[in-house]
Amino acid sequence: MKSEMLETLLLDRALGELSPEVAALLDAHLAQNPDAARRAAELAGTLQLARAATAAPVASAPHPLDVGRLRRAQRTQRSAARRVEIFRLAACLALGLGLGWLAHAPQPRLEIAAATPHRATPLPAVSPAGFWSVARIVAEEQARRGTNDRNETRYALRWESPTKQPRLEEKP
Repeated sequence: MKSEMLETLLLDRALGELSPEVAALLDAHLAQNPDAARRAAELAGTLQLARAATAAPVASAPHPLDVGRLRRAQRTQRSAARRVEIFRLAACLALGLGLGWLAHAPQPRLEIAAATPHRATPLPAVSPAGFWSVARIVAEEQARRGTNDRNETRYALRWESPTKQPRLEEKP
């Protein structure tokens, strides 16, 4: 018997696919040939191991969902996550305060001695050239006329253009 045909028959026998007549003829051949009988035993053992490895476990009845256990697990997980966040924030705060305290250099004490009073210098009576004010124009006009009455309201300020200085005119 050819080896390819023998392998096919041995595999079919191990799987239980041979008809009883062919199985009887194969058994007679294996009784006469010990090498083929050893090969048939190896193939049957390998097939049994493969069936045991791939056998589906017996399906058991599914357990009901334990909602209370799931809620306790969620609550525990949430409280642990909250605790971690609080510790993170506290660590950041402590680190910031510590670094701020280390980085803060002490300021030297500054003692202020009694300062001598500073006297203000009076402003000149006449403004520098090119600047004008109503008080200066009135003072110049009174000096020109020879009067020194500050309560006099006989004058009116006339300003014709922004580029020219205003001038005083007597009120009618």
